[in-house]
Amino acid sequence: MHYPSSWQAYRTIKRGRARKKRMVYKKLLVLSFDLTTTIYSLILGGYVFATIFIFNDFLATYQNQFLFIEQQLTDRFWLILAIFPLRYVFQSFRIPGIVITSSEYQLGMLPYSMKRIAFFATVEKLGKLLLKYLLISVLVIFITPINSEVIVIYFGLFWLIELLMTIPQWKLFHMKWLLKLSIMLSLVLFNLIGTLTNNSIVVGLIIMTIVLLSNIVLFRKMFDNVNWGRVTEVNDYLVWNMPLVSRATKVKFKRQRSYSVFQNRASRKKPFAYTNRSIHKRIWLQHFRGNIEYVLQVVGGLFLAIIVLSFFNEMAGIIVIALSIHIYTMFTASIFVNRMYSGIVQVLPWDIVGFRKTIRNWAIIGFIPVMIPITIFSIIQFSWWSFLFIPLVISLFIINYMSKMDNAFETINKRLVQLSFRGVIAFCSLGFIILCNFNPKFSIVSIVMLIYGLFLIKKNSKSKPVA
Repeated sequence: MHYPSSWQAYRTIKRGRARKKRMVYKKLLVLSFDLTTTIYSLILGGYVFATIFIFNDFLATYQNQFLFIEQQLTDRFWLILAIFPLRYVFQSFRIPGIVITSSEYQLGMLPYSMKRIAFFATVEKLGKLLLKYLLISVLVIFITPINSEVIVIYFGLFWLIELLMTIPQWKLFHMKWLLKLSIMLSLVLFNLIGTLTNNSIVVGLIIMTIVLLSNIVLFRKMFDNVNWGRVTEVNDYLVWNMPLVSRATKVKFKRQRSYSVFQNRASRKKPFAYTNRSIHKRIWLQHFRGNIEYVLQVVGGLFLAIIVLSFFNEMAGIIVIALSIHIYTMFTASIFVNRMYSGIVQVLPWDIVGFRKTIRNWAIIGFIPVMIPITIFSIIQFSWWSFLFIPLVISLFIINYMSKMDNAFETINKRLVQLSFRGVIAFCSLGFIILCNFNPKFSIVSIVMLIYGLFLIKKNSKSKPVA
């Protein structure tokens, strides 16, 4: 009996998927556009096309800034080359890098080679990415005065790293999160050493050599110990998550999570202790499991923002450190409020104070990755004064966290939350971080701030339970 080739079977699946998506988008267009809105949309499209030329003239006034960017891209080429693989290590926490959905997996269960299917999926991904980079590079060359050679070299570099990091990202996706975190921190430390010793070229070459060798070593072991359930679960969500449809229908696409980073923990195999602390901890774990993508986006975004901006400009690094405290504490408070209005917690009476105490530990754990680049930056920037700057950052984190959690507590209790005096003071106190850039002696206030922060924690610990 004659079977279709692997490529024909793969194309059949892709065509069927594309046809279903076209039908969904066609229905969306029919529901969203009538004759009037179509005419207005065409007028708007013409206006946007005309503004491209106006925008080009507007960008000409910023030619010096673009020349500065071009100079930075040229001077820091090896540093960017060494840093860019970090992106794929970070993505490996939630994305396998090769798109094999449940349909492709079922195809591999038939008389078709899974290696060939993975090869087709990789070629398709790289082809689409190459086309995307070509269009973006042409647009950037067209509207900016940056040298076209620099743009082509960088987009070619990004595509090449995407190719070289496909296999390492695939294997990292199946490894334990602690190992992935260790590799990510090692890369950060390696880049830091190269920057401090002015050996970015050597570090860049070493990292690219390691990437090339890892491809050679891991190629034969690509499909060893693969958790196909987790791979297909993630890729099914990525393939069928359509933001335009979700926004238009107000129906959010949710990933059906059967696997999480918490399921293989040794503590999950021990007998469960039915105490308030254990129950609250388990409920928080379930909540973080459902929102792990947002947590990683916020923490990872702050982590990378501090690294990138501090490399390019010292003042920008200081400002983003202050903003990272504000953003992270706001995010933590919003998670706390969201937990009270979702799931079983919404319908049963709970000890809210107990929930507040247990989330504090998770908030500290989540802030540790953000503190790593802050610590490195402070040692480089302030030398011995970093021993006071780091406690200043920690104390300001505590003060802002306690202030925003107080506001969240009032929100849950259905009270009108206004700008409290302590909240304003907590936000303004972040200015001490910026002042340290002008004179590190301002970090001496960390002693007072740390004492005040510990006082707030002790005061909160004595709060009575509230249901």
